[in-house]
Order: sequence, then C-alpha cells, then structure tokens
Amino acid sequence: MITATSEKDASRFVKKYKTLEAALDAFYNDPSSASLSNGSGSNKGQEKKLGEIWEKYKDSSDPKLVKIDGTLAICEEIGVDPSSDPVLFCLAADLGSKVTGEWEKEPFVKGIASYPGNIDSLSSLKNYLPALRKKLNTDPTYFKKVYMHAFTLAKGQDFGARTLQLDTALDLWTLFIPPALSSNPSALARSSDNRSPEFTEEEFDLWIEFMKKKGKAVSKDTWSLLVDFIRTIDKDFKDYDDEGAWPSTIDDYVDFVTTRRTSK
Repeated sequence: MITATSEKDASRFVKKYKTLEAALDAFYNDPSSASLSNGSGSNKGQEKKLGEIWEKYKDSSDPKLVKIDGTLAICEEIGVDPSSDPVLFCLAADLGSKVTGEWEKEPFVKGIASYPGNIDSLSSLKNYLPALRKKLNTDPTYFKKVYMHAFTLAKGQDFGARTLQLDTALDLWTLFIPPALSSNPSALARSSDNRSPEFTEEEFDLWIEFMKKKGKAVSKDTWSLLVDFIRTIDKDFKDYDDEGAWPSTIDDYVDFVTTRRTSK
C-alpha cells in the first residue's frame, strides 16, 4: 500500500472518492482525512512496536536518545538520503527532534503514531513518506512549520544563536524553495488568491546570488519573512511596499533585482 493505510481503510477511501486517482490526490493533500478502521491513529500495540524500533536504534552510550548513528541506520531502512531529502525535516518537526539527528523516545513514538495508517514499522513509515513530501510542497501551514523548525535545528546546539550561517541557509533554501515553487498546488502560493507564486526559480536564483554577494549570516526574521515575501510579491515587484515591515535584507534584494532588470 503506497499510502501506508490498511487495506480496509484504502478500500473505503477509494469507494468514497470513486476512483483511485481521486482517492490518492485527496489522501496526499489531506492524509488525516483517511479515517482509520479502529477510529484512532494510535493504540497500545502500535506504540509498543514503535517503542521497540526506537530501542533498537538508541545510542549505546546515551540510551535516552537515538543519535546520529541510529538516525543514519533508520534513514537507510526508510530510503532517505539525509543530505538531500527534506522529508527528514518533516520527521524532525513532527517527531519533536530538538537536535539534528537526535530523537527522544516518547515524541518519536507519539509522532509516528499520530500519522494516519496505523504505522508500526519502518517499512510502513517508508510507504508514508511520499505523502509527507507532497504535504510539504503543497500545504502552506505545514511548509512553514517544517521550514521554521529547520532553522532551529540548523543553528545547532547553541540555542541562544539568533542567526544561521550563510552556507547552511543557502543549502536549506535550495532544499526547500524550488520544489515548493514548482508544485501545483504550491505551499508558496500567493496568499491573497491562492494562485501559483509569481516569485519563480528566476527570482530564487537571484536571491541566492544576492545573498552570496551580501555574505552575511541570516537572521530569523529574514528566514521567516522570505516565505511571506514569496507568497505576496508580484513578478515585477510592483506590489512591494518598501515602507512595510520587511527586513532590510529583503529591501536590499528588491533593489538588487530591480536595478539588474532596468539595466538590461
């Protein structure tokens, strides 16, 4: 089952939406709409199995955590490349990871149990990952949740840090933004009318070029409000209010792009 739901739930879902294509589209846009046969996304048997998975991969020297070695082993089991697959950040946000590659037992178990489909094994979790990837790229609220959690994780263990190193920010923007821009529907759709974003990969490439030239660490405000900027700006930046409460970095980016375009 590619949705990781039970056979009975999948059958009910297809019956509700008449065709397999319609059912899959509905599921991937709102996985929670697939009500489970037992009426609950979690039960003691399921949590016991998930707990056993966590125990298998916990760190031998720090048994209160699954750490990097365990995380890499889990990633191999579920077919995730931790260097290039943003779905790992989805799991981090949903499963309460406070440090990159580390997982406490209770949020790990509760987080997976909260997913639809009665997931109780790494194979069934693997089957659910396409739904998470699609949700990340199509659901504005979920995208912002995962995107902001990534900022927190990427700062590392210095929880007092207020900025993100530029190289890390560039890598994460490249991981998150282009797939969402190209998705239909898009998690970065214009907030005013839900149309496809007018900020395209052309503007994104200019953003990366601008930030490289700027050469400074990225503040949390800039990180967060870039998403709002993408969701509100028009192609020619005519809607941009330079008197608005935008970070100076975004003001400077708008000047950079408009100057570049008028000089051609």
